[in-house]
Amino acid sequence: MPTNGTVNRMFGVYRTVCCKAEIVIPEAAVFPDCPNHRNLPTVWKFVEDDQIRHVTHYFPKKDEPAA
Repeated sequence: MPTNGTVNRMFGVYRTVCCKAEIVIPEAAVFPDCPNHRNLPTVWKFVEDDQIRHVTHYFPKKDEPAA
């Protein structure tokens, strides 16, 4: 698994092991520190596509009542 300071080899969404913070990071970019634990070793784990929720999951459809 990649750590802060290493170069990313594959575009995607990555999550920290420590506190589950997520980022989208392009290929060839350097992995940053965890936003919640700066200046500490950070392990980033690739998030599989089936774990990513589409934004429409969080909002009701217009024809559905809000409550």
